[in-house]
Amino acid sequence: MRVSCIAFTERGYALAERTARALSDCAQTGEDDPGWGVSVSRGFGEGKVDLRAWTALAWEASDALLFVGAAGIAVRAIAPHVASKASDPAVVAIDEAGRFAVPLLSGHLGGANELAQTVARAAGAIPVITTATDVRGVWAVDTWARCAGLAVSNPEAIKRVSARLLSGGRVALYSDMPISGQPPEGVDIASDRARADIVVSPFAGANAGASVRAAETTGEVMPAGETGKPAGVRAQAPAPEPLRLVVPCIVAGIGCRRGACAEAIEEAFLLACGQAGISPSAVREAATIDVKAHEEGLLAFCRARNISLATHSAEELSQVEGSVSPSDFVRATVGVDNVCERAALADGGKLIFPKLAHGGVTVAFSKVTIELSFKER
Repeated sequence: MRVSCIAFTERGYALAERTARALSDCAQTGEDDPGWGVSVSRGFGEGKVDLRAWTALAWEASDALLFVGAAGIAVRAIAPHVASKASDPAVVAIDEAGRFAVPLLSGHLGGANELAQTVARAAGAIPVITTATDVRGVWAVDTWARCAGLAVSNPEAIKRVSARLLSGGRVALYSDMPISGQPPEGVDIASDRARADIVVSPFAGANAGASVRAAETTGEVMPAGETGKPAGVRAQAPAPEPLRLVVPCIVAGIGCRRGACAEAIEEAFLLACGQAGISPSAVREAATIDVKAHEEGLLAFCRARNISLATHSAEELSQVEGSVSPSDFVRATVGVDNVCERAALADGGKLIFPKLAHGGVTVAFSKVTIELSFKER
């Protein structure tokens, strides 16, 4: 976690530096989060940074902002930047005496609650957690999603799920992936996604991806304007949209012409996602042949999507098992009869969407199995 920290007094700055060292020690020992990276800035005296400029930069570059000082300073500083619980970084304030660590924003999805607890341990402070699910000991679906590495497609639905659990009700969860461990109190595992309150899937929407999920079937589609009810009978209101949590289990095999730009690759990628019914955030990795390893357009595409690029030799791709769409032209050009499908399959996944060619780019998708867990870290 990349943490940007600012303090406003000498005492607070000393506390910030001690906290930063403690978090770095956590990383070195493998405790808590192995990716801690903390920068400390002065909001006072010699070397003072402009708070407004510091906040704007930290907001874009960091996973979390830590203010050592009054909570009101933090609130006023971040107010112009607050947008969505799905994208806002974690914000925590700790007083300069190191007595209380208070998560102010993105307690669950952003990890501010966890950060406040970690900072509190490092500083000898008391974490002040105010989110209802935490103080009531109720399962927080957004915390689970973050810890499991699941993206949230519709964060507005989190409130509905949490409200039902807080009122003593139950929610049904459907998952395309196996989940180990005992379901939390109030959570039932559903076998039918259409009846689920929470859907864990790489596919975007209730019926999306039906054409590539051979084991699933969809119900009869009602023609537009028909309700299926006798005349004079009011149709039932549609069920609320389930909370959709996206599993990063898709490998995108990509082939492209030499010099293909990132925009062309993005266009083909989104077209393939739309036809396959796959959420773009479900793609965990792009894969291609090694001769494309330095294609700037492909690298820029991966950077923009924040995904890694795996490359395989022609020999490795030729040994990949599975039915692919062969091309004599591709074989003559790069030494193997297919790039995108073979690259998608190279990590052992199952091909769920065959080659799509668009604008000099080819895209195919495979799905790998990821085992999730209800157990807390």
